[in-house]
Amino acid sequence: MANLAADDRETLIGLGRIVTYGVGEALIREGGPETTALLITSGCVKVFGGAEDGATVLLALRVHGELVGEISALDGQPRSATVVAVRPTVTRVLTAAAFRSFLRESPTASEVVQRSVAGKLRGATRHRIDSSSGTATVRLARTLDNLVRSYARTVPEGLRIDVPLSHADLAALAGISDASVQRALRSLRAAGAVATKYRGVIVREPGILRAIAGQSGWPAAETLLPGVPTPRGPRQPRPKRPPLEPSPPRAEPATGPYSAPLAAHGPVPAPAAAPDEDGTLSETG
Repeated sequence: MANLAADDRETLIGLGRIVTYGVGEALIREGGPETTALLITSGCVKVFGGAEDGATVLLALRVHGELVGEISALDGQPRSATVVAVRPTVTRVLTAAAFRSFLRESPTASEVVQRSVAGKLRGATRHRIDSSSGTATVRLARTLDNLVRSYARTVPEGLRIDVPLSHADLAALAGISDASVQRALRSLRAAGAVATKYRGVIVREPGILRAIAGQSGWPAAETLLPGVPTPRGPRQPRPKRPPLEPSPPRAEPATGPYSAPLAAHGPVPAPAAAPDEDGTLSETG
């Protein structure tokens, strides 16, 4: 709620009661009937959704200054996701009635909250598009680019994404496998875009990361970056062979007493005269 006016921010904080959560504790559980809104004043949380097969999918991260649970506070419907603290987290918990009353009394604050909700929905749409197209390296670059814009802090090596993220978390956010995350990180390191630390990523060159994230085929041959291997393009279809001309019909071999082949060249020699009984040849004519 950094965009709230100072007096609106103080009013909103004063409406809630302080609730602290330890690492691993759930602030909100998917399907729960509670309709409170929680303003995070310090800490970091992860937002999970349940899949049909029972697995959990990491949907988003939220840090200090952000609201969680405001959708249920506004529409009165059950919780749509689970929110878990990944660092010691302090919140201000507001009842749905107090939250809606605050928005009615402050049109400017209401507009800020509407913009915040619209931004989250827009981000969810963009995330779905980004995580369903492009190579694994492009998807991871897009994910890291989005994270560094919202959660980075400056360190000597570059910009550190200041939230704890495992390879499984990055895989879930990028929509790729754990093995693909490792291969993609190697490619991004080779390109000089990132450096990796334990449960963290440092973006060394945001421009390079953004260039890779902007490619649809990762990256195009004419815009290759240093250290980035040339991607394989789509396999071209093989040209069709022209149809073969029909072969002339093969003659069946002749059979019988007169089937011996003729001499290749010259006339057929006359048969020799049969010898007489005394062994001499008889004259004819």
